[in-house]
Amino acid sequence: MGSEGISLDDETARSVLILDSDISPLRFGLTGVSGLPLLALDFSPRSTGDRDRWERRLGFRPAELVVVTTETRDPDAVGADAIEQVTSPSDLTGLGMKATEHLARWDDGADAVTPVVVLNSLTILFQYAGMQAIYRFLHALTTRIANSDGHGVFFLDPLTQDDKTVHTLASLFDAVARRGDDGEWTVSAR
Repeated sequence: MGSEGISLDDETARSVLILDSDISPLRFGLTGVSGLPLLALDFSPRSTGDRDRWERRLGFRPAELVVVTTETRDPDAVGADAIEQVTSPSDLTGLGMKATEHLARWDDGADAVTPVVVLNSLTILFQYAGMQAIYRFLHALTTRIANSDGHGVFFLDPLTQDDKTVHTLASLFDAVARRGDDGEWTVSAR
């Protein structure tokens, strides 16, 4: 695939697992995306509603930005349209409810739009929940995203989990993207 990114205008890549270091300075570029709303489920220490950061990270500028995090923030102070809060990354039920609420809103009526959901990151979720709970949560979330004709991008640092865990998680996604030592992305479609 190279460094140009993954095209999300392809129906075969509705949900993508990105295997890369969370501290990577390089961005993961999505192509075929513009003017879409972004739901950022972001538990990184640097979680943000900064549109510029998401544009650098994903390769497109969100038309609407909703951030779900554990931190209390003023949406106006960070540039997000809305910031939702859950008590902890372990609150997978609350997280799923927030995601469902926004997916339903964007999927409602004649003005339905195609949302992009980003989970940053699975690495952090594994610090708060076990494999079985995360697997069930991801199965439900990727199904909701597909039912709303949306796209999902899920980040995981593969060095934090064993190969069996990474392989099991990968079975939930339409594609898995991995950046090699040379900085080039390779994508495996299911």
